[in-house]
Amino acid sequence: MSWTVVAGGLLALKALDELLSETDADHNDVLRDAYEHVEQATTEKASIYVDHLNVDADGNPRDATPGDDHVPDLVVSQYHGQSLVIEVETGDTLDGSAKSQLEDFKTPSYKRVLVVPDAAVSDGTAFLEEFQGDEQVVVCGPSDLAAYL
Repeated sequence: MSWTVVAGGLLALKALDELLSETDADHNDVLRDAYEHVEQATTEKASIYVDHLNVDADGNPRDATPGDDHVPDLVVSQYHGQSLVIEVETGDTLDGSAKSQLEDFKTPSYKRVLVVPDAAVSDGTAFLEEFQGDEQVVVCGPSDLAAYL
């Protein structure tokens, strides 16, 4: 086998991996990106809870977590402005578990948001259309999250 064929194959695999990684980003990377956008868009009066990450959020309040059976990835509670309960999923985790979590997070005065990698918003929208009834859940990428605050 020729080295040029092997090198060409490796380059093709690398390109495919980069393409797939745009929609199947690591959960915690997407969560960190979402958290950073929320932190920049809120005032110090907002209470921000984030799961899975070690961040310096004032107190990281555990009591701000809607849901009986699941723990949200990110919760923003604020007196002025919209409060959000946020579930982060990647392209390969849009499944029944994500649906169950979003249903569990239905709480008065909180808007439910499904955050997916920016490149996978259309996948998230299609996923929501499959199960969404009267309850409203919005989908966006981390870069658009501040628009819902």
